[in-house]
Amino acid sequence: MFPKITITPNYFPAQWCDNINNWMLNNVEPHPEFGKRGVRRCTVRLLMRGMKPYDGVFRSMMDHVRANNSMLNVDIDFQIDGSIQQITYNPGDQVGWHNDLLDIQMALNSPQYKDLKTNRKLSMTVMLSDPTDYTGGKFVFDQRVVLPKVVEGKGTTAIFTSHTLHKVEEITSGVRNILFMFVTGPEWR
Repeated sequence: MFPKITITPNYFPAQWCDNINNWMLNNVEPHPEFGKRGVRRCTVRLLMRGMKPYDGVFRSMMDHVRANNSMLNVDIDFQIDGSIQQITYNPGDQVGWHNDLLDIQMALNSPQYKDLKTNRKLSMTVMLSDPTDYTGGKFVFDQRVVLPKVVEGKGTTAIFTSHTLHKVEEITSGVRNILFMFVTGPEWR
């Protein structure tokens, strides 16, 4: 399967990005395990159903997925796998080359996730930080992807098929924050 990607520069307004990022940083404790295993070195906070901003954030992100899926042409059910993640990268943090299908397969082999069933189809990233807030930390797709290969800019989104190989380069200074979610659908054919 060839990767399918849409990138929308500055889709979400800066104030929306700041509001959700500040709410997450001030109200949600980092998850003790996520971000600390496999190829990941980062801090993950989970925005769960029932939390104050969840419905608005979910609706805003899913509306954007719906608007872009005609270009991606992926069979999805407009549901998400798990929760929306707010991810913070501090100096020294990074995520090595991976795809989001392999990531879930590794989790499914862990005893605590033995009952988890998922079928990730699309992955979505929203950049919450301005690129001047940090150095390093570029979100990069593999060489099979034609331009752009790097996603940056506050409010910029990337929606891509979950089997797409990608990484986040090491942060050398400052702090980089994003939102991330997985959209599910019927089994890949």
